[in-house]
Amino acid sequence: MKTIRVGIYVLLMAVIALAACGGSTGDGGKKGGNSAITEGVMTTAVDNDSRPTAPVVTSFDASTPVIYCSFKVSGVVPGEMIKASWYYIKGEEVGKENELLNETLMITESDATAYYLAFYLDKPVNGWYKGDYKVVLSVNGVEKLTVPFSIK
Repeated sequence: MKTIRVGIYVLLMAVIALAACGGSTGDGGKKGGNSAITEGVMTTAVDNDSRPTAPVVTSFDASTPVIYCSFKVSGVVPGEMIKASWYYIKGEEVGKENELLNETLMITESDATAYYLAFYLDKPVNGWYKGDYKVVLSVNGVEKLTVPFSIK
């Protein structure tokens, strides 16, 4: 009987210790802690696997019709949300720092291996503002990578 009581006590202490640690995702227990986004690049074209087919650049001409942000993901599980937020930072339109576009993609396949994804932004009707931009890539609200670019 004494052995059972000691075993229950040890088990109870282990459960309390694990609960106090809050898991090991490194992001406060949010989904997305084990996922990674790497190799983020800007380009004007991607293939069917979302890999860049045009040169990778950090600056585009104001006449560019579409700009892609291609990146590699790994460790993402079904139900997680990958988001690309496009921002105009500064340039010819002083005081116009604002979010341009949000796109969200739900991962539906159980594929923890690495693969590429791409988001794009079409040239606005009134044209691109000349200046500095960035794309912030996140998984379930956890920022993973920022990819800067500019329009000249």
